[in-house]
Formats: sequence, C-alpha cells, structure tokens
Amino acid sequence: MLTPLDLLYITIAIAIALLAIFGCITLIYLILILRDANKVVASAKDTAEKVNTYVMKPINAARSLSKHIGPIIKIVEEKIEERMEADRPKKNPRKK
Repeated sequence: MLTPLDLLYITIAIAIALLAIFGCITLIYLILILRDANKVVASAKDTAEKVNTYVMKPINAARSLSKHIGPIIKIVEEKIEERMEADRPKKNPRKK
C-alpha cells in the first residue's frame, strides 16, 4: 500500500520531471529566438556593408576629390577674372 510519504515522493518526482520538461522547452525556444536574432544581425551587417560600399565610399571619394581640386578651381577662377578685367575697356571719365 502507498503511504502518504510515498505519494509525496511520487508527486515531487512528477513535479521535478515536469519542470525539467518545461525547462527544456524554454531552452529550445530561447535557442530558436537567438538563432533568429543572429540571422537578423547578420542581415543588418550585410546591409551596413553594402551602404558603406555603395554610398559612403563614393561620398568620401568626392570629398577627397573636392579637397584636392578646390584650390585649383580657385586659381582658375582668379585667372579668368584677371583676363576679364584686362579685356574690359577702361571707362574714361567725361570732362565737362
């Protein structure tokens, strides 16, 4: 016959077994969630690399180009202004 103490031990064993099963299920879901999060992070990393390759590198190249060509453009503008001033007819003040 089962004594109350035996029933208590059986109940505790069943409770521990159920907790272990629920713990395993929770771990499986946690693993699946972390795997999906890893996929999302990898996708975001790929997107960031593509943005860097196709957007930021050309912008940085244009900045570098404008940094080096800017002084040359200023010199050319000054020379053009000098020639335009030399080609302009000088106005003679009218004497009355």
